Amino acid sequence: MGRIITLLTDFGDADGFVGAMRGVILSRAPGCRLVDLAHHVPRGDVAKAGRVLARAAAHFPPGTVHCVVVDPGVGSDRRAVAVGAGGMAFIAPDNGVLGPVLAELGDAFRAHVITHPDAMRRAVSHTFHGRDVFAPAAAWLAAGGAIEGIGPAAGPLVELPVPAVAVDGDRRIGRVVEVDHYGNLITDIPAAGLPARVAVHLGGTRLVGPRPAYAAVDSGALVLVVGSLGTLEVAVRDGSAAGRLKLAAGAPCIVEPLPAESGA
Repeated sequence: MGRIITLLTDFGDADGFVGAMRGVILSRAPGCRLVDLAHHVPRGDVAKAGRVLARAAAHFPPGTVHCVVVDPGVGSDRRAVAVGAGGMAFIAPDNGVLGPVLAELGDAFRAHVITHPDAMRRAVSHTFHGRDVFAPAAAWLAAGGAIEGIGPAAGPLVELPVPAVAVDGDRRIGRVVEVDHYGNLITDIPAAGLPARVAVHLGGTRLVGPRPAYAAVDSGALVLVVGSLGTLEVAVRDGSAAGRLKLAAGAPCIVEPLPAESGA
């Protein structure tokens, strides 16, 4: 079987942009297997795309090529890069989107700027590098090209500014970083290192937990859980916490420890 290439974009599925990328890849690496990670990342939301990639990439086998096109800087002087880490390759704009996955893999990485003419289409537009640069580069790697041969070493990559979780005595002060498809409020506060029971203050609401699962409460009730990324998350069973609490990404979140025997 051919190598796996994953696709992650903010293109949606109504305009044929993803289809064009798939056509380019299959023309250049016909034996590869294409997997769609997501195509409805909010337009230009590099931070969200980085979290989506970090959530999924480590579960793919060695040799996978991940192609990411969430690229509000297309046509500017931002670089297109190929990065090797964790036995996989990543093709993306150098805009910080790879930061979360490289941190998640915890591996040394090598990064190169995509300049090899065979790893790009002959005519490169100023508006569709997904088709003209990133898709052919992914296919070039999947067909046996080496990251070191795709272009010169990139040096340091762009990093997104990420506000740190603040520590105020026993309290942790963070924020909601994402509202997922279900309306769950995903925070940046890791559960690791917290006591077994905490109180979370979010949008004027106080919740005690974490509970073991969404199903630990009745339908329609708010619940505090540890999400799949290992951070605290507020949900409504069979509903939307974002809708209930009228909150969005960026909302502040305060976590304070509770004694083990404490109730609500």
